[in-house]
Amino acid sequence: MSENGAGVAAVRRALAEGGFRGELLGAGDEGYDGARSIWNAMVDKRPGLIARAADRDDVVAVVNAARECGTPLAVRAGGHGIIGSAIADEDGVTLDLTLMRGVEVDVETKIVHVQGGCKLGDVDAATAEHGLAVPAGIVSDTGVPGLALGGGIGWLSRKHGLTCDNFVSLEVVTADGEVLEVHEGSHPDLFWALRGGGGNFGVVTRFSFQGYDFGPTMRFGAALYHEEEARAALREYAAIYPSLPNVVGWHVAMKRAMPGLPFVPDELVGTPMVMLFCMWLDDPESQEGVEMVERLLAVGDPAVTGSAVIPFGLGMQRFLDAEFPDGLRNYTKEAHLKELSEGAIDALVDFWAEGLGAGTTIEGELAIYGLGGVAREVGEMESAFSNRDSLWWINWANHWHDAVDDDTNMDIIRASYKRLEPWVGKGVYVNMLNVDELDRVVEAYGGPEKYARLGLVKAKYDPTNLFRMNHNIKPTAAAETA
Repeated sequence: MSENGAGVAAVRRALAEGGFRGELLGAGDEGYDGARSIWNAMVDKRPGLIARAADRDDVVAVVNAARECGTPLAVRAGGHGIIGSAIADEDGVTLDLTLMRGVEVDVETKIVHVQGGCKLGDVDAATAEHGLAVPAGIVSDTGVPGLALGGGIGWLSRKHGLTCDNFVSLEVVTADGEVLEVHEGSHPDLFWALRGGGGNFGVVTRFSFQGYDFGPTMRFGAALYHEEEARAALREYAAIYPSLPNVVGWHVAMKRAMPGLPFVPDELVGTPMVMLFCMWLDDPESQEGVEMVERLLAVGDPAVTGSAVIPFGLGMQRFLDAEFPDGLRNYTKEAHLKELSEGAIDALVDFWAEGLGAGTTIEGELAIYGLGGVAREVGEMESAFSNRDSLWWINWANHWHDAVDDDTNMDIIRASYKRLEPWVGKGVYVNMLNVDELDRVVEAYGGPEKYARLGLVKAKYDPTNLFRMNHNIKPTAAAETA
């Protein structure tokens, strides 16, 4: 047995002999292949051991065993991260949290307690029962930890901030196996770092989020445009968006094949369309909301419009799920823009019309998210999450089926990004940082000054960098920052 294999075997033995309550899966065990599969099919790893924790004590046991045996450790919740850091290589151990999916809602305080293996859909379902919502992401199959610890951009960001802005407290297992209750009054340095610093500092076994009265329904509107009409509509939107109130959410999805949705006529299904949709993030029956949605649907010359009051947690939060299926070859890029200029609009629409056109196997969408609002009001150094001042977030959310197309399709998407570069601002969203952009980690964490501060927190809570299978922050001694 190799030295690396001996380490994995030692971890498995320690867990089995120590009363591990969850599941231990290795190559050849029933369920192993399913447990190592993740959202992005470009990642195909075979970890030496998958340890599915049943509870916090199991998490502590895995952390201690991996540290003592010197074995690389990955942590999985949703497995939705683009670089596949949730899965270890054959010399490592994956700590799998997917059995820990409990959600408790305190209806009096509106605090929502979420176990570390939950997906966004678990939280949405639990909060919708009480007319509450936690600001989160936009695909219900996404794991809570990866999204939240990296920031968490979603439909409610303009009204209530990012997911990490709504941490009340967290239960964290650190690299030495200690269990900490972390909040503003307890380990405030770690609380600061967890709000955007990713999985660098420990395993979060419980999140306590501030929830808000919302729903269970919301007012939604959508407009579909052909190419030239889309350019004009985007210019008009770009002009009015900065003045919109925080209770308005806005999103663009450029699709080469329009999916079948309730407001899409049969003759437009499968055709290239640009979909602009808006959300009134307040009382869905208010006259102000009705008028705002009508106003936004009147922008430009849409081919089709539709509006309705729909469920939020069990509707809007799942609206894009079918566009992000498991098992495809996913490649993403992203960019921040302070201004959606005419040149930027042309660059984006050109890619949609050409790069996603006939002759390529690229599927998915080119998306524009309207940011700002409450998420923008948090100061740059108030949390580890960085680059809040951009109003527009561009996301190339693309995929295809066959590995033979990888190089060609990635080159097309990179060329599109290059074309947009004259209008791109600083920063990159760490949750979208891809394998070919790992040289931008310092930028993703806000630049040298903020990265150095994060390095000091890392050195305090994980001095040996046990939690390194991520967009990694290196432990930094105080003398190195002086």
